[in-house]
Amino acid sequence: MESIADLKDHFDREEQSKLAESPPGDDCFDSPSSLSQCRERQRPLLLYGCRPVASRAEILSALPPKNAVDRYISRYFNRLDLVSSSSVHGPTFLKEYEDFWRSPDEASPMWIGLLFSMICLAVIASDPPPDISEHYHQQLQIALYREKLVQCLLMGEYTQGGDYALETFMNYVYVEFRIHDDAQKDIWFLLGLEVNLAKRMGYHRDPKHFPEITPLKAEMRRRVWATVLLGDILISGQMGMPRMVRDGEFDTAEPRNLNDEDLNGEMTSLPLPRPETEHTTALGIIARRRLLIALGTISDLTASLTTCSYADMMRVDGNLEQAYTSIPPPLHMKSMASSVTDSPQVIMARLFLRHMFCKGKIMLHRRFLFAKSTIEREGMYSYSKTACLDAALGMLQIQQTLNEETCPGGQLFMMHWRVGSIMNHHFLTATMVLCSLVHQRTTLSREDEIVSALRTARGIWIRKAEDSVEAKKASQAVSIVLARAGGSRFDATLIADRPSQVRSDSITVSKDVVGEGLVGDHAMFDEQMLLVEAFMSGESDRGKY
Repeated sequence: MESIADLKDHFDREEQSKLAESPPGDDCFDSPSSLSQCRERQRPLLLYGCRPVASRAEILSALPPKNAVDRYISRYFNRLDLVSSSSVHGPTFLKEYEDFWRSPDEASPMWIGLLFSMICLAVIASDPPPDISEHYHQQLQIALYREKLVQCLLMGEYTQGGDYALETFMNYVYVEFRIHDDAQKDIWFLLGLEVNLAKRMGYHRDPKHFPEITPLKAEMRRRVWATVLLGDILISGQMGMPRMVRDGEFDTAEPRNLNDEDLNGEMTSLPLPRPETEHTTALGIIARRRLLIALGTISDLTASLTTCSYADMMRVDGNLEQAYTSIPPPLHMKSMASSVTDSPQVIMARLFLRHMFCKGKIMLHRRFLFAKSTIEREGMYSYSKTACLDAALGMLQIQQTLNEETCPGGQLFMMHWRVGSIMNHHFLTATMVLCSLVHQRTTLSREDEIVSALRTARGIWIRKAEDSVEAKKASQAVSIVLARAGGSRFDATLIADRPSQVRSDSITVSKDVVGEGLVGDHAMFDEQMLLVEAFMSGESDRGKY
């Protein structure tokens, strides 16, 4: 096999055959059975077609009663701070929201689409349904609001731009991203539309170049552009593709550390930013932007077909360290025990930033894990090897924390929906790094630490394997690597750790993943190690799909 793409095709053949036998269609939600499989087969409506809408009245008729919409909007602003802080100015939206209920027919299709996007995301961010019938109802809600959102984008001719066109489109991309447990290449194509729409509307240029833009709109444009950059880095990286926006192609400034209440439509100039010791609406956007600028440089370096020097690698590593150091104090990493008085949103923001930092370290240094130093430069790559190992272990520690704290009763239970395909992709990469180290036996002094982390990760992957193809493959790879390292192929305590999380049928999945059928299966082991080595070789950085 010449590339990771060939390898992925090899592993996916069985799954692809199954999907081909039952093509996706509108009957996905005709019954409550196999909802997760149906959801995975849902294709983006904007790319593959959406039922045409007869009129604005038909769209408005799909809205729930106002008291229900009020609750959804509250949930959107309180649970989806990652999105809401950049897509809308709270006080302005509230005024427009009140005007809408007084005169629904006067609202633009794009504003109505924005409202449907908020409702849809609020449903996605709801607490897990208690039973299958409630889950079925929730999926029907998501499907309905997603359809109305796309119909509004089309009716409002989103490619023409205008008020809320980009914000509504960003929310739509986030909806499509959140309804899938595994990576979907279609989301990357939607990202391309989002980036091009943002550029076409001038978001890549700082508003200071356009005097006609009010200070309020200028600041919101800076927040929106920072979120476009974030999506580019994360989704392009997940697809193994270079980012779409490079350094030097934009000059939009960093947003100021201001609360929404500090801004209004009548002001003629922006107020001074609040100190970064104060947590504001924009603080998370500022922190993420600083880190993603460094991640963008790493992405460019690792995607380049031109070999760069180790000195260049270390310079970029310094940029990443500096960016992480510049994160404002309220978002500095803290233990869960030290965070008991903090909100779930703040804790999740800290974990996400640390997760991005570990991602950057692994991206930059994993190619040097097995590099040989010359006699003259003994230990030349020791820093990279340690940095990559520490980052992989740190990444899996975050996975363990999220696995524990997003359970019912955990500190992050209300944020359970935030653990999506991108974070799982990075956890998978960290898992493959550690699997490769165990396979190569190059870190014997820390092998116990690595094996312990892999055993914990294996339990998590096993529990996720029912809903995620990537999780199933990860659990297989880890099980085989641990078996070759001398560990047990199946440890029942991994299932017994949190019985409330695992349905009875998931135990069957677990046994299938690591059962006796794999004993002595050298072909399976070789295939899984090819996957591990492909991750380590850097082939997974480009053109996986």
